[in-house]
Amino acid sequence: FVQGINFEEQQNYREAIKAYTSAIELDPQYVDAYIKRGTARFALKPIDCMETRDDFTTAIEIDPENADAYYERALVNFYMLYNEQGRNDMEMAARLGHKGAQEWLGLLKKEEKKGGMKDINLADYLSSKNAPIVYFDFNLADIKPSYYALLDEIGMALERTLPKVSIILAGHADILGSEDYNDTLSLSRAKAVEKYLVGKSWIAPQRFILKAYGKSKPVAPNDTEEGRSLNRCVLLTAVEGL
Repeated sequence: FVQGINFEEQQNYREAIKAYTSAIELDPQYVDAYIKRGTARFALKPIDCMETRDDFTTAIEIDPENADAYYERALVNFYMLYNEQGRNDMEMAARLGHKGAQEWLGLLKKEEKKGGMKDINLADYLSSKNAPIVYFDFNLADIKPSYYALLDEIGMALERTLPKVSIILAGHADILGSEDYNDTLSLSRAKAVEKYLVGKSWIAPQRFILKAYGKSKPVAPNDTEEGRSLNRCVLLTAVEGL
């Protein structure tokens, strides 16, 4: 288990997963090993979520009052756009005293009170049902080719099925670096997504609303590499009522 932590600190997630697996084989009731293996799996390859979520579910089955397991599973559920399950897990984590979950729910309730606009879940309009999120490598604003198909699908949905909605492109960055630098980087990421969609001639530029949150509104905790990697992103949201 300790070896796994050391590997994870070095961002060597493959070896960390092996070490945590060995710890689980020695003690199948080792809750922390399941949680740590889940976070390492998510950091290594966020798109492969099922095994990650299974680790957190196993941890909960062993220890039904483990706040960390509920919180981590909530993040994965939200990533997969299982929003109702994610919120249920987040509420359970908050009831069990998880401060991150309590803060997350507090922010959500503030946003819900504002009202006025209606968010549209873009994933409902995608045949792939993939989350409308583009992740970036550290310190970069270049869209990886692996996201072209997702953006093409989003573009077609916005053109053909949702022609009158506005699109918020919310750029984010991790906590590394200065505030000004991360604000600029997150804006560059949002602009890269806008440029791609406009360049495909699907979306008129005036339909986009770009937001550069930098490191001010993390979508995940920044205290692990897993969390930081999730914060290097652009979230696409379709909105009615603007």
